[in-house]
Amino acid sequence: MTDRHGLQLAAERGLTLDDVGSTILLDNAHVRIWEVKIAPGETLGWHIHYHPYVVIAVTGGRNEIETIFGERRATYEPPGHVVLIDGMRPIHRLTNRDKTTYLARLIELKHIRWIPETAPLPSLERPDTE
Repeated sequence: MTDRHGLQLAAERGLTLDDVGSTILLDNAHVRIWEVKIAPGETLGWHIHYHPYVVIAVTGGRNEIETIFGERRATYEPPGHVVLIDGMRPIHRLTNRDKTTYLARLIELKHIRWIPETAPLPSLERPDTE
């Protein structure tokens, strides 16, 4: 079995995982809605998502996603930008690389809970099947 989500690596490093957002705005049987608020240069700590989720950029901005494996990806989300993550990604953190505060809403879709060993990859990272 491989550690494709970085859970074993996090345990080896003694990492404590953070929440996926800054503040819970709503939590019921169907969804959990988070405010994600990151000041310029600040980082939302190491975390992992156990549910599919949607991110809606309120103010948007330039960020950097870093996985526990050291992979880094720059992102840009203009205000109103929406992204759906439909597969489990490795443990990661998000750093605001912009000059203004990044503000978004992250909506966890609780009808599915991923199990790391069998979780699907996000559709953007799946091999092309056509």
